[in-house]
Amino acid sequence: MIKYVAISRLKSGYGRDETWELWRTKHATWAKDILRPELKQYIIHRVVKTVSDNDIFGFAEMLFDDVDSFERAFNRLLSKGPDEFMQRLQRVDRILLEYEEVKL
Repeated sequence: MIKYVAISRLKSGYGRDETWELWRTKHATWAKDILRPELKQYIIHRVVKTVSDNDIFGFAEMLFDDVDSFERAFNRLLSKGPDEFMQRLQRVDRILLEYEEVKL
């Protein structure tokens, strides 16, 4: 499995709570409708407290079977252009990870 992680920062002037609601409701539905059937899981996180000096608003995790399925889905998303939520973002750092769960 491949995990896509997007770390986002807000442009100034946008409220954190309002943007979180926009992400949870409109953007999440919009994105998963475009990214399916390749998208296997979609988890969003917002920062509630920082423990270091940063301006991170939140991050998203998305699971895909492999790099090819991620690229197919993500290219569809990019072809749509940014929605209202994405237009609020100042910067998004994106990475693809191969991961393995460690049993506890």
